[in-house]
Amino acid sequence: MSAALELQAANAAEDHRALFARARAASARWQQQSVTNRAARLRRLLAELDRRTDELAALIADENGKPEVEAIAHEVLPSVSHVRWLCENGPRLLAPEKRALPWMPIRTATLHRRAHGVVLVVSPWNLPLAIPFAQVTAALLGGNAVVLKPSEVTPRVGAVIAELLAVCDLPQDLFTIVQGDGATGAALIEARPDKVFFTGSVPTGRRVMAAASAHPIPVSLELGGVDAMLVLEDADLELASSAAAWGATCNTGQVCASVERLLVHASVADEFRQRLQDKLERIAPSDLGHATLGRQADVWRAHLADAQERGLDLHGGSWLRPGTLSPTLVSGEGTRESAVWNEESFGPLVALLPFADEDEAVQLHDSTPYGLTASVFSRDVERATSIAERLRCGLVSVNDVGATLYGHAELPWGGVGDSGFGRSHGAEGLLETTWIQVVERGRTAEIKKPWWYPYGPEQRRVFRQFVRAVAAESLPTRARALARMSRHAARLFAEAPRW
Repeated sequence: MSAALELQAANAAEDHRALFARARAASARWQQQSVTNRAARLRRLLAELDRRTDELAALIADENGKPEVEAIAHEVLPSVSHVRWLCENGPRLLAPEKRALPWMPIRTATLHRRAHGVVLVVSPWNLPLAIPFAQVTAALLGGNAVVLKPSEVTPRVGAVIAELLAVCDLPQDLFTIVQGDGATGAALIEARPDKVFFTGSVPTGRRVMAAASAHPIPVSLELGGVDAMLVLEDADLELASSAAAWGATCNTGQVCASVERLLVHASVADEFRQRLQDKLERIAPSDLGHATLGRQADVWRAHLADAQERGLDLHGGSWLRPGTLSPTLVSGEGTRESAVWNEESFGPLVALLPFADEDEAVQLHDSTPYGLTASVFSRDVERATSIAERLRCGLVSVNDVGATLYGHAELPWGGVGDSGFGRSHGAEGLLETTWIQVVERGRTAEIKKPWWYPYGPEQRRVFRQFVRAVAAESLPTRARALARMSRHAARLFAEAPRW
C-alpha cells in the first residue's frame, strides 16, 4: 500500500472511531427514554411509508431493476408491517422479566434487556429497503444507535432510509449512513461496533465473522440459500406449479429464498414439469426484472454453461434483453451434480429432480450445506407438516412458497449451516438487538450463606441432602431430604458461624 493510501485508511479508521463514539453517546441518551416513547417515535414511519410508497417503488425499480409491483409488495409492505408489529409488541417484549428461584425462594431475579450500543447493519442490494429497514428499526427500538452501510450497488435506496427516519426526530448521531464498498464495511468493523448484522454471500459472511471475532464482536449472519420445493405425489399440481413459477423467478430470482431446487415425486414429475414449463413460457417479459449487477448475470451464464456441458435438458435459457434471462428449468440425468443444483444461482434458474419416497426427498433436501427456506406441497396437510419438520432449514411453508414468510413481521427469519445464524423479524429478531442482564437480590434481610467459609462435615451434609431434594421424583422423598437439610443447616450455623 502506498503512503497516500495508508494515510487515507488511517484517517478513515479515525473517522469511524469518532463516529462510533458519538453514536454511543447518542445511544446512552436514547436508552433513557422508555421503550414506549421510542415506539411512538418510530410509529411515525407508518404514515411516511404510506405517503411515499409510489416514490419508493419507482426508486427501487430504477436502481435495483425489479418491477414496481414487486417493490411495493416485497419491500414497502413488509417494512410497514414490520414497523407496526415492532411498535405494538416491542414494549412488552423488552420489559423487565421476573424470574422465580424455586430452590432459593428467599431471593428473586429480574432479567433486563440492554442495548448493545452501536449496531452496524451491512445490507445487500437485492432487497435494498426491506432488509436494512427491518434491522435498523428493530435495533433503534432496542435502544441502540445504528450505523448503516447499504450496498454500493443500491446507494440511493440506502440513502432514502435516512430521509424516512427524519420524521421520527431521532437524537443527533443516533442513525448514520456510511456509503461505500466492501473495504468500507471492513473498516467499519475494525472500528469496533458493538453488534453486526450482515446479509450477503457466504464468502463475505465468513470474512465478516473472522474480522468481528478478532475483538470479539457478536454477529448475526444471513447468507442466502438454495430453497427446495418438495412436491408429493398427492399434491395439487396446478397450485404447486404456479407457486414454483413465481417462487423461482420473482425479483428475477435474486432472492435468498427463491425456489432453486424442485424435488418432485417420480410418479408426477413429468406432469409437473410440463405444467411448469408452460407457465414459465407465459411469464411476460415486462414482469421480469433484470440482473442488478453484471457479475450476477455472469453466474447465470456459468450455470447455464455447466448444465449444457453435462447434457442436461434446458427449457428456457435465452436472453430476452441485456441482463434479463428467460425463466429456465434444468432437468435430466446428472442434475444432482450440476452447479444449478448445488450452488446459489440467485437468478431465474431452477433445477428439477424426481424422488422415490419421503426419506429420499428429505435426504436430497438436506444434501446441501445451506438451510434457509423450503416448502412442501401435498393435499394431506398433516403429512406435509410432518415432512416439513424433518427438513434442516430455518423456515418451511406448507403449500406456499417459503420466501413469502419474509413478509410476516411476527416470524423470525434466518437459517442454519451456510445460510448463517441469528434471526431478524419477530420477537427473536428484536431480542437479537439486545443483551441480557440479570439482577438478583434477596426478599428478606440477608444472612451469611452456608456455602461460605469455613468448610466442614456438616456443610457437606447440607448440600448432599440438597442434591437429593432436587433430584427426587417423589414428593415424600423430597420432603424428607429438605427436612434433613434444614436440621444440618441449623447445626451448621450453631456450631460454625460463617465468616
